[in-house]
Amino acid sequence: MEKNVLSDLDNITLENVALALWMKEFQEEKIPQDIKKCLLDDKNSPNAFGKRMQHRIQDLIDNPDSFTPNYQKRYKELLKHCSSLTSMQAYAINHLLGMDSSRGYQKIPEESNIEFPSDFAPQLGYQVGWHFFVGNCRDTQNRDYGILVSFYRYSLLPPEMAHIFGLSDWENQIFEMQLAVARAGEKHIQSRPFALSGTTGLLKFSSHPFCYEAGKNKIISEKKDDLFPLQVKAWGVNQGYENDLEMEVDLKFNSNKDFLLQGNKGCLPCCCDIGTLYYSATSLQLEAGSLLKLDGEEIILDDGKFWFDHQWGNGLEPLGNSRCKVVRAASVLNKTSHSRGWDWFMAQFDADREMTMYAPHSDKNLEFYWLTGPEPPGIMTIDVKGQYIDAKNHVFNTRGTLKIDKWVKSVKSSNPEHYLVTKTWYPDHWEFQFQDMVPDDIRHFTMEPIVDGGQTGYNASGAQYSEGGVYLKNTEGELIGKGFAESVYYADAHPNIFHLAGIPDTPEMRKLVEPPEPSSWLKLKGLLYMTWPPHQKKIKKVLEKCLEQGLPEDFLG
Repeated sequence: MEKNVLSDLDNITLENVALALWMKEFQEEKIPQDIKKCLLDDKNSPNAFGKRMQHRIQDLIDNPDSFTPNYQKRYKELLKHCSSLTSMQAYAINHLLGMDSSRGYQKIPEESNIEFPSDFAPQLGYQVGWHFFVGNCRDTQNRDYGILVSFYRYSLLPPEMAHIFGLSDWENQIFEMQLAVARAGEKHIQSRPFALSGTTGLLKFSSHPFCYEAGKNKIISEKKDDLFPLQVKAWGVNQGYENDLEMEVDLKFNSNKDFLLQGNKGCLPCCCDIGTLYYSATSLQLEAGSLLKLDGEEIILDDGKFWFDHQWGNGLEPLGNSRCKVVRAASVLNKTSHSRGWDWFMAQFDADREMTMYAPHSDKNLEFYWLTGPEPPGIMTIDVKGQYIDAKNHVFNTRGTLKIDKWVKSVKSSNPEHYLVTKTWYPDHWEFQFQDMVPDDIRHFTMEPIVDGGQTGYNASGAQYSEGGVYLKNTEGELIGKGFAESVYYADAHPNIFHLAGIPDTPEMRKLVEPPEPSSWLKLKGLLYMTWPPHQKKIKKVLEKCLEQGLPEDFLG
């Protein structure tokens, strides 16, 4: 007898399938037969997700990385919660794994090997990757908007392990889409994030021309061997208002500049088999025919400029070990870092000039993260690196200082039932001061959000971020461009991750997921390993290479 979808699948999976197919509620009669067949397949069952996750965690228990703090207690506790899992629970549990979870994925090359058009495609052998569009535009009534669309994918298992279970590379993926819109002077709204397993049959990709689909959400190229012109179609619903608020975008882009290879020719970094490969299209022009639908209102967009990122790699979610033994041995001798996350910015100035800026979080600023008290933080000053792209597409590396002097508390959620309100303080005003390589008129400028009240959203796995459109102003307060500001991991993600994973948020679990400190014995082993002269020579060579490829200078503490 055929199984019944509604009785055999959990509600959150059905809700996510509905959202991917642009339905506010799951309606079985509207599900295509080929998709229904995939939903009913054993590969998509809770038993299958549980079995695969048990195998994954047991492999980590049985084959621990050398020179790595012990995760045995954490993994044995997680195993207790893996007998039967939804795809969302499996996704959330992946974010609770240790640094040794970076192994088994396709190796990051020693040098950037980005090639076009082949690297427009999602790179499924790596742990994570995304196609990301952010920008500012204007409608025919002269109203300003900030828009974000992100196609994000995650390989639940290392590829060879997935193949053991008969999964194709696409079936091994979890996909999530982010869609957010802000109209200047009003409020920022995010559609409820959804997460889809590739086992649902709803993820599709083809090249020549590029076409990336998640249900009815699509990124489509018009030309066979070029990414641009490009169309992006996405839909979502915000369920955090009194009434559900639907939003839809149909954006058409073209580009008049070459791709920017981030970091060292596309490596950010390429270091001991982990890191990322990363390129951007920094100056996308919004084409005629672009539309926004917001709460029933159809809005014609007739002017705008966007930014596109494609980045993929290993060791980001969760943070992962270097695959070089000598680096792990050296790392264990240093103080354990308790910070993660970053601030990222793109700026599109007048006269067809752009900048991208990045500031990784560090332990010296721990007092500014995870804050939920009644009073906002003080002034945070941090170093920032960036790349300036002039009108002729010449690229210059630059450094500067960023001062964050205004904060806003996150008090909303696009779906409070699944994504808990964090009440965390986030940056809300940024002042940049750059040094050489940047023209005088844009060396000192500020970013101000186009809306009040913050621009926070949630990843489907539970982590909160802040991201939205900003105005760029000079020291006289004059408008000199527009951009986007992103703040990641300012909030404690554990309450939401535990909630989505179906794991109790207890003091015992909190202790287990803290970054473990290396034991005295492990530090002694690392010290003895590093005293051997060949290992000292090797670590020096490796670090020189990694720093050249864009690795943070405090990588080893």
